[in-house]
Formats: sequence, structure tokens, C-alpha cells
Amino acid sequence: MISPIPFSTSSMREHIVSDDWHMALLENNPDAMYVLIDDNLVYANPAGTELMRAADQQQLIGLKPEAFLHGQHHEGARTILQKLRKEGAQSKHVCQCIRLDGQLLDIEVRGTQFSFNQQTAILLTAREINTRHGTTVTALQVPDQVRYKSSRVHEALHHEKEILEMIALDKPLADILEDVCDRMERLLDNGALCAITLYDSSSQQLSLGAGPSLPDGFTALLSNLPVNTSSGSASAAIFYERTTIVQDIAVSPLWKNLREPALRYGLRSCWSLPITTAFNSLLGTIDVYHQMVHSPNEDERAMIMDACDLIGLAIDKKNMEQSLEESEERYRSVVTNLSEGIMVIGPHGQILTCNPSAQRILKIEDINTVGRRHRYFRNILGDEGQSIRMGDDPASVVFRSRTPILNLSMGVELRDGSVVWLLVNVLPINKKSSASVSAVLISFTDTTEVRETQKQLNFMASFDALTGLPNRHQLNQRLVKALSSAKRTQHRLALLFLDLDRFKNVNDTAGHAAGDTLLRDVSSRLSSCIRASDMLARLGGDEFVIVAEAFEDATQLKDLAERVLARMRDPFVIEGNEYHLGTSIGIAVYPHDGEDGPTLMRCADSAMYHAKESGRNNYQFFTTELNVRAQHRYALETNLRRALTENEFLVYYQPKISLSTSRIVGAEALMRWQMPDVGLVPPNEFIPISEEIGLILPLGRWILRQACLQTQLWRQQYSPDLVISVNISPKQFQDPGLPKYIEQVLQEVGLPPTALQLEITEGLLMGDIDLLLPVFDAIKKLGISISLDDFGTGFSSLSYLQRFPIDNLKIDRSFIRDIPDNQDSVILTHAIIAMANALGMSVTAEGVEKADQMFFLADSGCQEMQGFYFSQPLPVDKFEKLLSDNVR
Repeated sequence: MISPIPFSTSSMREHIVSDDWHMALLENNPDAMYVLIDDNLVYANPAGTELMRAADQQQLIGLKPEAFLHGQHHEGARTILQKLRKEGAQSKHVCQCIRLDGQLLDIEVRGTQFSFNQQTAILLTAREINTRHGTTVTALQVPDQVRYKSSRVHEALHHEKEILEMIALDKPLADILEDVCDRMERLLDNGALCAITLYDSSSQQLSLGAGPSLPDGFTALLSNLPVNTSSGSASAAIFYERTTIVQDIAVSPLWKNLREPALRYGLRSCWSLPITTAFNSLLGTIDVYHQMVHSPNEDERAMIMDACDLIGLAIDKKNMEQSLEESEERYRSVVTNLSEGIMVIGPHGQILTCNPSAQRILKIEDINTVGRRHRYFRNILGDEGQSIRMGDDPASVVFRSRTPILNLSMGVELRDGSVVWLLVNVLPINKKSSASVSAVLISFTDTTEVRETQKQLNFMASFDALTGLPNRHQLNQRLVKALSSAKRTQHRLALLFLDLDRFKNVNDTAGHAAGDTLLRDVSSRLSSCIRASDMLARLGGDEFVIVAEAFEDATQLKDLAERVLARMRDPFVIEGNEYHLGTSIGIAVYPHDGEDGPTLMRCADSAMYHAKESGRNNYQFFTTELNVRAQHRYALETNLRRALTENEFLVYYQPKISLSTSRIVGAEALMRWQMPDVGLVPPNEFIPISEEIGLILPLGRWILRQACLQTQLWRQQYSPDLVISVNISPKQFQDPGLPKYIEQVLQEVGLPPTALQLEITEGLLMGDIDLLLPVFDAIKKLGISISLDDFGTGFSSLSYLQRFPIDNLKIDRSFIRDIPDNQDSVILTHAIIAMANALGMSVTAEGVEKADQMFFLADSGCQEMQGFYFSQPLPVDKFEKLLSDNVR
């Protein structure tokens, strides 16, 4: 037995009966408790706020009990409250309330009267129950009520039948929804205004589907209605996914955003029922408005729920149709805009349908006028260009075999004679009722441009783009086949290697466009010299190769070579200018000189170089001696790449002597290669090779730095006015970084610019003057002098001496060798010296080997000489001794 807790002190009793204690009892009571004064709610405890689904107590303050009770309980509630005020006795009642979120709830309510601040107050205690009690019987007698319900059921069935007929007849959805609203209003027969809203799940918004009886001004507000708990019953019904009943719009928080316009248009109550599909997807709501405070009874709710299924069927059907139409439109749009052609062919060859790309590719203006497919083309071609007869075409094959054909390359000759190449897929379309093919789907891509591009690429892989001749790749393939045939038939085969003489001069003077035109003319002339069984190929640049098969003896090869030389001897006329070229030809023969293509090419190349060394514009057969030379050249080329890093190069110096003082005034720096196990390699052997393989630039920079460094040391020790001459190749001169590099070297070693002279050849001056002059100007601004080497042996022109800032002319040794005995050499040498002096240039004679040559040059006004008469090129130590002895 639990005994009451005794109060130990009077202070504890006072604490327990204080106001705080009473408030704690109210706030923590699990039953919902409400206090009314003058029928207005003035207090609700937390349980009461939660029961009504209010956000807080303030949302309920000031409301009357009718705001929370179903309409059928309004009159009873007013009677009970009057009785409580008069008698004050406790009472117990069961009724149905409507929460603020529109949900119906059965509750048990107890009421009692008490006095507060000299005012009569009523305390209501509410508790949720599971069963309803106190159901009020309406005024109708049972037989009349049964007859009334039976009549409404019959009418509802009739309406349902007519609505189903409208759905079956595919009437517009708007018409169906308006008709449903009209019929529901007639069935309810209580002043109801029915509406239907449609829900868009993608935008989470509602829009009015039908509301024929609603005021126009109000319906305008039901567009793009957001789904929330403050924009009306329909919005809340979708939000909560349940029936939402608002019996008084004036007090319901669910109508917060639309309350003012709803009341302005005379709408007082609204209840909404969600419309769903069979899979519980939300489609919208049925909304029933009244112009008075109202709550639906069971019959009204049942009637609207029945209509809800019909409306859901209509909306769902229209949504599915719309979705299908959109899907078809998407696919139609995709097919229409595909760059790929799509065509459906019937069993008799008729075009059933095709997309615009198919019409564009096949040049079909109207498929209705074309009809059968053979009317829009002349012929079908296989991948190799062979004609395909009708019946063996891909569509006919698929009709017979019922098997798809994929990735087939074919050509179609169109009515206008053009041929379009296609990559085709042909698929059977089978009948549902049988396995037979009702039509074929043909999809195709226009590969005409791709095929043409591939053709061009194949041509470029095997032929020279400039001349149209076979290139190196095709030459190698031809050599393999030709050598194989020669071995089998024991015939001989010859390979002629041709290199054009002086072609570079054409490129440098007339430009590359003229050079290209000349190469095309050369290929045409060479083609006229060979037999139909021979092959002419261009390796690149100005190099050509002739493969001559099955010749009888060397006489035939000589005749061929001489025929080429004769044809090439005629001048080439390009843009009104005549150009004379020579041709150096090397000949190698199978099997004597080699049994494979690379060996024959190497031997012919060696013979061609021998032809150049023999004066150019001639032909030479490969010999054993040339083989030795070829191997030597190969060894030089192989070791050159290593020699610079291994410090195998040396600088030799040949003194320049003043003819007036017999003193050393300068020196020419000459490169030598100390090759291991070989010895000293002269420059005329490795310099040309270094130019060919691209080593001339680093070699040129190396000797320039070495010569400047050594000259500065000699100027400090022996001769302060010593000038060093360094040869610069055309490729070095084309280096835009040359002036900057020279300036950097002079600054680093401390050599004044006047102590450096650069020697160039006449061939350099024949280049593009617009490119050369800026380099000349930059070098001259540094204070460096420029000497023109080997003057008189090349394309000597006085215009070069006017255009370019030349300071010194070096007379070639070929003139000096025959003076003073050869009168022509004497006259030419006199003329060169006189011209140079007149132009303010100094003159240096090279190759002086005799005393009488020296005396002649001195008497003729030449300033300097160099040659073996005084000294050959010397290494550093020997030149230094010579210089030391000379300055004493």
C-alpha cells in the first residue's frame, strides 16, 4: 500500500500549492486542455496545441470551438457551452474535430465551469478515441433516407457511365474534368463548387484543371500554385498526401497565403482529396468549396472518392498519351536531325519512310514521287567498285535471309551520275504474327569524303605529293619485288641515283615556288627518258632514283644516263627566266655491287658523290674504290657525332702576311679533326658531312670561341693588332642568333670586335637579301669586318659588292697559281685588285707558293697574302713560335 507523502513543514505546503505548481500541472498534463472565456479560446496547454496540429499556442488563441469541430457538431457544441455556463456541472461528450492540417479526428471532450478574475471560464479537456459515439440521427425518416440514397446511387452510376464513355471516346481532358465538376455539383446538391487541380511533380506545383463554378478572379490565382501548408486545401492535400478538410477558411492556417482573396470571392470552406494512380503516384486533387462554414459528411466523402477514381483514370490516360507523344516526338526529332541516313524499305522495294539526311545524301526530293527505290539510283557498287545486280543488293538479301547485314561499305551511283559511298547497316523488321520480314531498316553514313581522304592518304603514303612520282616507301617495295624477280629469272638490275646540280641556287634566288615548278618539270623530263618497265622515284629534295630492270649490258645503262644528261641540259624556263641545271648520276648494278636494296642505294649514292667530285653533270659507275670511300664516309659520319663531345677537334692557324711590311698581321682559323686510330682528317672531308647531318652550327660556334680566345692571348703577349679570320658557312649565317652569340663570345674573352674578321663565300650572297641584310647589319654594328672568300670562282657579280657591306676580297688560289706566266690570270688579278681598291676594300691573295707570285701581288697593290710560300696551317704551339719570331 502506497501511503500519501506527509507535509513536513508549512513552508513545503505553501510551495506545493503555489502558482508555479499549478502551471507545471497544466503544461505537463498529457490530455489536451483548453480554457474558454466568452466562447473564445484564451489558453491551450502543449498537449492541446499538438492535438490541433498548431505551431504554437498563439495560433489557437481567439478561435471559437466551431473552428475545430465538424459542422454536424456546431449546434450541439453551442448548446453544451450554454448549459455549462448556467449549471456549471461537468459534462462528457464525443464528437469529430478537424485539425488545422485538415485531418478529421474522433475525440472525447469533458467540460467544467470555473471562475477566474471574476469571469466565468470553461475548462475543456480533450482526448483522442478510436470509436465514435453519440451519432445524431438526422431529421429524415428511415424509409425516405433509403429512397434518397438509392436515387443518388442510381444517378451516380449514370454519371460514371457517361464519364467512362467520354474517356473511351478520347474527349479532351479539359472537357472531361469540367463535366465531372458539373456532375459532382449536381450530385452533392448542397451549393458545392467543385474544382480539380493538376499536379506537376517535376516543378512541385499545382495548376487548375477545371473549376467551372468558381469565380474567374479566384481561378486566376490557382496557376503555378506551390505545394506547401499555407496555400490552400489542395496544396496541403498534396503536401500531406491525404484528405484535407478546412471547414472555415477564415481561421485555418492552411489558407494563410490565399485567405484574403478566397473570402473576398465568398468562399468560406474547402476540402480536398488527392487523386492518385494505381501505383499511388499523385496526379492532383478534387476540391469542394462552399460559401459557408461546412464539413463533408460520410455520403459526400464517399461520393467524391468514387469520382476520384474516374478522374484519376482520365488524367492518367492523358498523361500517358502525352508522354507517348513526347517520346515519339523526341525520337522523331532525333531521327530527323541525325546526320546518318535512315530509310525503311518495303518488300517490293518501295520507300516507306526516310529522314531528311537520307534524302540529302541520296538526292531524293520527294519520296512519294520516287516510289520504288531503284528509281533514285542507277547502280549499286561493291567496295572494290564492282557492280551489284538487283536481287543481290543488301536489302533483298536481308528480306530473304532475315539476317542483319552490318558495317557494309558500298557505293550508289545516283541518277545524276555522281557516286556516293556509304557505310550501311540493314536490319529486318519482322511481323508480330509471323517470322517473316515485313520491311527492312537501312541506316547509312556518307563516307564519300572519308573514302576520298583515305585515298589521298594512301596516295601520299606511296607517292610524292609535289611531283606525283613514287616516293621512298614505294621505291623500297618495288626494289624488294624487282630483286626477287631478278634472282628468280637471273636477270640484272640497275639503280641510278640522280642529284640535281645547282638546284639550291634556284630556291635561294627565285624562291621555293619556282623551285617546286622546276622539280615538276624535272620529273616530267626524267619520265620521258625511261622505259615503261622502269621506275622513276623521288626521294626528296633534288634527289631522284631510276630502277632499270632486265637490261642486257652496261651500254644500255650508259645510253640511259646520257639520255638523262641530254634532256637535263636544256634550260628550264620558269616565269620567263632561264635556269641551267646539271645532274650527277651514280649507278649501282645487281648482283655485282649488292644483292639487296639498301646496299644498292648506298653504292649508287657513293657513285653519285664521285660524279659530283669529278666535276658534276656526269655519271659514274660504282667501283671497289668507291666502296672503300663509301665506308670511309660512313665511318666519318658515325664518328662525327661523338667527336665534338670527345674534344677531338683542333684549330690550326695559317698566317696572313702584310705585303708591305712582311709581318704577320693576322691568321685564318682552320678546323682539323684528330680522329682516333685514323689521324688528322682534313676539313674538306668532314665539313660537307657536318653540314649534311646538322653539326655545322655547333662546330662553327666551337671554332669561333676557340679562335677568339687564343687570339686574345696572342694579342696580349705578342702582337696587339693581330686579326683572326673565321669561316662562316651559309647555314651558320642563317642562324638568327649568330650576331648575339658573337657579341657574347667577344665580351667573355675580351677580344675587341675589330680583331675579328668573318669569311663568307659567294654562294651565301645568292640567298634572300631581305633575310641576309639584317644579319649583315647586326654584325657590322658590332664593328666586325667581313671578307668575301674564293672571289672569282663562283657567280661573281659587282651587284653583290654594292648590296652587301664587304670589307675584304680574297682572290682564289686558281688565279694566283698561274701568275705571272698566264696572261689571262694576270689581267683578271689586276682587275680584281683595282676594283677592290676603288671600292675601298682590302685584298688578300690566298695560295701564294712562289716568290714571283708574291712580288707580282705587291706591285699590283694587294695588301695581304697567305700560302705555303710563307707557312702552311700550323697547330697552336707552332704558330705561336712563328708569331714570336716574326715580331722580334
